Amino acid sequence: MLEEHPEVELLLHPECGCVSSCMAKVADGTLPQERTFFLSTEGMLRHIGDSSASEFAVGTELGIMHQLKIKFSQKQFYPVNPDAVCAFMKTITLDRVLRSLETISPQVMVPEEIARRARRAIDRMLELA
Repeated sequence: MLEEHPEVELLLHPECGCVSSCMAKVADGTLPQERTFFLSTEGMLRHIGDSSASEFAVGTELGIMHQLKIKFSQKQFYPVNPDAVCAFMKTITLDRVLRSLETISPQVMVPEEIARRARRAIDRMLELA
């Protein structure tokens, strides 16, 4: 994709399977550090809106592509993986969200040490957004 679109900005969602290898490729210079971004979905939307780039390779669930094309019609978007469908995202429905909010369930309990480390990781991710 970089050969076909040499100025493309690469946007990768942290939960995608390719992120670890892409981080290594940024570190070794295989991927351009100045044009590779690891962003939440909301972070991607903000970045695209602020970026002067006209082309973006998007590494996340394909559900976002339609929204990007509508919101930023003057820009071009290419899926990193044209078959990227997150089975977990497909299990989230409005009915299930409503039921979870009404019943405050399911609850996930973890030991305090794990919760503390998880909070630290989440806080760092939010700092990047």
